[in-house]
Amino acid sequence: MNKAFTEDELERFFGVIEDPKAHLLFSFQAIIGLRIGEAVRVNVKDINLKTRELRIFTEKSGKTDYLLIPEKFFEVVLRYISGYEKEIASARGSLFFSFTHGWRGAETAPYIATQTARVAFHQYLKKAKLDEIYGYSAGPNPKPLFRLTPHSLRHYAISNFCRKNGGNVALSSKFARHTNLQTTMIYIHTEKEELYASIERAQDTKILERVKRMQEGI
Repeated sequence: MNKAFTEDELERFFGVIEDPKAHLLFSFQAIIGLRIGEAVRVNVKDINLKTRELRIFTEKSGKTDYLLIPEKFFEVVLRYISGYEKEIASARGSLFFSFTHGWRGAETAPYIATQTARVAFHQYLKKAKLDEIYGYSAGPNPKPLFRLTPHSLRHYAISNFCRKNGGNVALSSKFARHTNLQTTMIYIHTEKEELYASIERAQDTKILERVKRMQEGI
């Protein structure tokens, strides 16, 4: 099952988000491929204003990585920081500030909790009429399983990056911050039309001509 957003689905999803904070949060996932837990923790101290690099503590590997923030998106980030300068400063630099405990404990850093972001995501998903259910979880209290989740935004980012870079899986793996290529392959999705067009482009016409002559001679 393709759990990544399509271009149309992505447009519909972001089209219903009016809150600038939520819009930027999920944009970090869809554009740079951050995991939801990484996105909620983005801090102004993680952004190099000279190089446009974003410092990321990668959850899976437990190490620090760096990614370039695309120029146009970088401008969006700066406008957001300018608009919420006081709130961000009060939250010790957290872009996605939160001043209520919510799902967090009293000692937790002042950024929105991952669960809070997930709840917001599903609210927007439902508003965009993209809350497709493909099954239910096992157990005495089964819960609906949605095709699209916050991680689907990361799926989209990695697939889009690979597509825009000629299918370079090795480069895509570095963008995704994976430790091996096999993991990256799980994230790369190809639409049927794109696959069929690639098959057509890959055909060796000389072979086709030989097969045709062979068929005519039988």
